[in-house]
Amino acid sequence: MIDIYPAIDIYNGEAVSLENGKIEKIESFGDPVKFAQEFSSISGKLHIVDLNGAFTGNPANTNLIKNIRKNVKSFMQAGGGYRTMESIEAGYSLGIDSIIIGTASLDKKILEEVSEKHKNITISIDAYNGYIKYNGWADGTEISYRDFYSMVKGRANRFIFTAINSDGTGHISRIEKFWDEGYFMYAGGVNSIDDLKKLENMGFNGAIIGKALYNGNIKIEELKCLQNE
Repeated sequence: MIDIYPAIDIYNGEAVSLENGKIEKIESFGDPVKFAQEFSSISGKLHIVDLNGAFTGNPANTNLIKNIRKNVKSFMQAGGGYRTMESIEAGYSLGIDSIIIGTASLDKKILEEVSEKHKNITISIDAYNGYIKYNGWADGTEISYRDFYSMVKGRANRFIFTAINSDGTGHISRIEKFWDEGYFMYAGGVNSIDDLKKLENMGFNGAIIGKALYNGNIKIEELKCLQNE
């Protein structure tokens, strides 16, 4: 069965959800530590994003992430503003199991250095209308997600494909498998158990679920049962 990664996006100290990454379409849910403790029982995995860090380029919710790490024993991947070797090292020092890099993966020097030092790095392939976006999805490129994967695939074994068009909408994107190696997670609009089955059939190893957990469209008990099948 596909691996489940409950998502906790943090903005100004609160667990939130955005739509298509737009801050003007924000919905707040409360204490991230509480949700981390609750969600950790689902699959033993968590996906954390420091949105302040993603928007500014510097991790800003470090103490909160440190508190989450102290309170849960789940495997934890985290991203948002990790764009220098210093910030990446600081993230790992918090006990994060895998640092997620998106913008930094466009920097060949940083990508080479971090991939040589940390074999468990996760590269985020953030695509909007088929092309890579970066800097908290504020800026675009003319690099297709397929070409970008070809550029970075030798540097990591873990990848996230983010369908920005679907993020926070409740509708997943149909993705033809474009990778030939690596552990691939999908993010963007996962809203039902049926979506998880579709993603597994597409070839994804993991699915990141955010808004659907907070609004109850996907129940925690449902996911627990699914993971035990």
